[in-house]
Amino acid sequence: MATTIKVTYKKVDYILEYNRRTASQIESQGFVLSELADKPNVMVPLLVEGAFYMHHRGIKRKLVEEIYDHLTGKTPEGEDSFIAVLASMYADTINTLTADNKDTDEGNVATWSVIQ
Repeated sequence: MATTIKVTYKKVDYILEYNRRTASQIESQGFVLSELADKPNVMVPLLVEGAFYMHHRGIKRKLVEEIYDHLTGKTPEGEDSFIAVLASMYADTINTLTADNKDTDEGNVATWSVIQ
């Protein structure tokens, strides 16, 4: 099951999550996971904003920035920090592109072979 984060700000709950579409969207805006530590001023805002896209499509960037500015526990140290969890959520989504299908119903499995 995919990881989901609930953020509450000013008594409003926000659900943060990634899927392939939202991951692709931040990539098209320039997000590169391997550059998170080297370019935090660019990558962290993209990573945070992208987590809102799945359930809060119309949210304004200014509100995302405000929420993030008031968030606790976002320090980049440790695997339980906010940014580390978001990065893991993003990576899990990307891993779904190469993971084998777990569906055992043969009617729903696509197979492939090399034809020479």
